[in-house]
Amino acid sequence: MVKVTCPICGGKLDIPEDSLPGELFEHEECGAHLELVITGGKFELKLAEEIAEDWGQ
Repeated sequence: MVKVTCPICGGKLDIPEDSLPGELFEHEECGAHLELVITGGKFELKLAEEIAEDWGQ
């Protein structure tokens, strides 16, 4: 597991080492929906974009 800091509240999350960029995580402490970004081998989290459902309307 890799310890990563939540960009919203500063709390720590344990992320599996085999996680892929773009994976989504929910931080239990603050409820933030976060997206994994890997830059130069370093794991970071950013606030996940809200994705609205597209019903073709």
